[in-house]
Amino acid sequence: MSDQTPEPSGGPLTAPPPHESAGHRASEAFDEITSTLRELFSRVPESVNKAVERALYVRDTTVLLRLSEPSSDAIDTLVSAGIFKGRAEAAAFLIDEGIKAQASLFQKIQDKLTEIEKLRDELRHSVSPDMPG
Repeated sequence: MSDQTPEPSGGPLTAPPPHESAGHRASEAFDEITSTLRELFSRVPESVNKAVERALYVRDTTVLLRLSEPSSDAIDTLVSAGIFKGRAEAAAFLIDEGIKAQASLFQKIQDKLTEIEKLRDELRHSVSPDMPG
């Protein structure tokens, strides 16, 4: 017989069985959602991938703006999913895509602005034909 008796199962030296906390389950759920979103966006057509790249690397102007809560949440979702590194990149992408989606509206506006400039030139010349314009 040995001098040491084995500790019975569940004794004071036995580690308690691991259990999942709510935080651990939430973290796993978030990781699963993130993984699913990354997989989804990995299948995005090439044209959108190029738009994302442009949004990431081509920025000439800084703009400070206020967002509605839903817009802010949408930007945060893109960042949390790992699609963009930061809120600025996500916002730039969404703005670029919104402008493209409204291209016909912007063209109408540009056409009207061109007309307005022509009318201004006509008025300047009617007041003083020597004015540059």
